[in-house]
Amino acid sequence: MSKELDLKGMWQMLMGARSLGLVSHVSPDGDTLGACLGLARVLQGQGKAVRLFVDDDVPENMDFLPGISGYERPQAEAFQDFDLVVSVDASSADRMGLCEKTLRGTLVNIDHHISNTRYAEYLLLDPEACATGEIIYDMLQANGIAIDDGTALCLYVAIVTDCGYFKYANTTVKAMRAGADLLGHGIRPAEISDRLETKTRATMELLRKVLPTLTFYEDGKVASMEIGYDLYDSTVATDSFIYYPRYIEGVDAAVMFKQVETAVTRVSMRSKKADVAAVAVQFGGGGHVRAAGCSVRAPLAEAKEQVIAALVEAVRKVD
Repeated sequence: MSKELDLKGMWQMLMGARSLGLVSHVSPDGDTLGACLGLARVLQGQGKAVRLFVDDDVPENMDFLPGISGYERPQAEAFQDFDLVVSVDASSADRMGLCEKTLRGTLVNIDHHISNTRYAEYLLLDPEACATGEIIYDMLQANGIAIDDGTALCLYVAIVTDCGYFKYANTTVKAMRAGADLLGHGIRPAEISDRLETKTRATMELLRKVLPTLTFYEDGKVASMEIGYDLYDSTVATDSFIYYPRYIEGVDAAVMFKQVETAVTRVSMRSKKADVAAVAVQFGGGGHVRAAGCSVRAPLAEAKEQVIAALVEAVRKVD
């Protein structure tokens, strides 16, 4: 069980360390990357030795974020020691991938997921925050730490990607005020959204192959799409695929299956009413009530059968 810290307590812990390994979660999104990069910039400005890790490929559409080329991928049995290992935006230890086993030091976690399993020794958790990037912003504000333009860009991307450019249910007045403040650093929202929403030809070619897998369950209240192992390409961004089943009329819960290994399937879920975080927790994952994910240690067909059954139950509860 974690010892929970507030905004000032976490900052004091970070300042007490000399070397820090900052970890973004597997299947990295704009929040884990932006929050991690923003925090890294500030810590480096405070004279700290900081290294960035992610056990996955970094999406190409995030390549404009300052410092993103500094990410390292952990290697099995290649252990590295730090004063602090900081897990950013990961609700459970498995979301750290190999970093959980190969990076050694006091483990701290900064997160906003209500399903957080409290796996770290120390935890800064705010389930009311729309993004972990918002928590980093709050921590800097609470401790009087100046935010430069590069840090502002990273935190802005973290916030807007996790609240859908201020249109998702987790959008709050507080989140919008943080975004407005960050815009004061010369950020141009249209340019950011253009960069983030632009798709490569490879992504669109894969989408063309995946759309025919669209399947409905429970009288159309649950919809799924899937990427089989034969189609999986770690270099192709697929995060946006979930939005196709999500916004179909009559669909409450949408799910995207992606088989990334012969016996590992990653699952991404979105909903309008059903609690998909509760479903994700059943499979060792987590997230938010309306947006969650997990990794199932099974081939796609087996993982799909189990998750769809759980999703149907979740939808029935809110009917």
